[in-house]
Amino acid sequence: MTPTDFKFDLGTKVKERITGYTGIIIARSQWIYNCNTYGVKSSELKDGKPMEAVFFDEPSLDLVEPPSVTPKRNTGGPTQAIPQTNR
Repeated sequence: MTPTDFKFDLGTKVKERITGYTGIIIARSQWIYNCNTYGVKSSELKDGKPMEAVFFDEPSLDLVEPPSVTPKRNTGGPTQAIPQTNR
């Protein structure tokens, strides 16, 4: 399976069918037996503080709005090293 097998992109606003929880997808994971899960973060506050992300299985989510945020693709991986130090 490849990342293109995910139904929703990062930054997509979704709603969970049973609980009605609505938020933006900030993470997604793929499990060994083909179950995709998504971390959904609500824009609402609880006691004046942001709530933790909640994870849901892909089939329980419905699209509310397409992605409004473009994920940053720079992973901080290998880069050009400076060949000399300032010692």
